[in-house]
Amino acid sequence: MTVTVTLLTDHLGSNRPKVMGIEYCVDAVLDITSYTPLGELVDASDLGLSTISAVLITGIENGSTHALAIDTDADGDYASSSTFKVLSTDLDGTNAESTPTANVGCVRVRVWGNL
Repeated sequence: MTVTVTLLTDHLGSNRPKVMGIEYCVDAVLDITSYTPLGELVDASDLGLSTISAVLITGIENGSTHALAIDTDADGDYASSSTFKVLSTDLDGTNAESTPTANVGCVRVRVWGNL
């Protein structure tokens, strides 16, 4: 895996998942330094969670050269109940999947799930 996960510190100095309703929420930065074909898989355990129910991209680096998305299947499901995949497209006029080994930069995410 070529993704470095950094949990972000909130205004209280905590970088652990926090309860929101009946689930936990965590903010993180995924630094994708060497993109692999068919996307980068992120595991719930890298985020301090055991399962994932929702992922939201809240910011991207290199927004003028790469478009990033969270992959789902036709039913809207992530890769599994404990993983999700980040896809990258080059915005170079071809709109093709990013070149393998490309540094697509950082993507900031908010992830909901259970501990």
